[in-house]
Amino acid sequence: MKKSSLSPERSIELIEEMIHKARIRFEENGFAFILWGCIVPLASFSQTYLLYNGFAKISWYPYFLMPLGMVYMMWYYLNKERKSQGKNHLSVISSRLWLFTGLNIMLMGFFFSTYLQTSLVPIILILIGIATGVAASFIRSKLLLYCGLMFNIGGYIAFFTPLINHPLLMGVLAILGFLIPGIILHFKHKKEYV
Repeated sequence: MKKSSLSPERSIELIEEMIHKARIRFEENGFAFILWGCIVPLASFSQTYLLYNGFAKISWYPYFLMPLGMVYMMWYYLNKERKSQGKNHLSVISSRLWLFTGLNIMLMGFFFSTYLQTSLVPIILILIGIATGVAASFIRSKLLLYCGLMFNIGGYIAFFTPLINHPLLMGVLAILGFLIPGIILHFKHKKEYV
């Protein structure tokens, strides 16, 4: 076997390059945060409307937008991966983090909501907070780190919030933690790489 050794300087350069590529990909894909920053509030505010107007039995129907959003995101990223030259390990890890987080959120929402009841939204917000914070660490984004903390704190606040207001809280947090940062990252990327 042939051993190749990297100098400490070259190792650091490679790590910095991976982080930079992940940051560029993420900022370019601020699109993902923009998309979820639109879908989640739309579903959440629709549910709030239905709950407040006596349609509690069908109030969860707007959340069928979530699987459609997830299928679209998977299609989008698979097409994007095919077009890119090389895989960045941090991007792959981040994508898998969001995939597993999203799948767990959907499983809980569609199949375990009767068991979780008032804990469903708090747990979802805490999971989103963890995934956002970890993704922020990969790309060294303070903005997203603060958004992750906000989702986490919002999850714990939701434990003390009346159930009827859970979707409203989730919608507001999605605008503040997904939509606005996604737009900021998107325009920051456009400005730097145009």
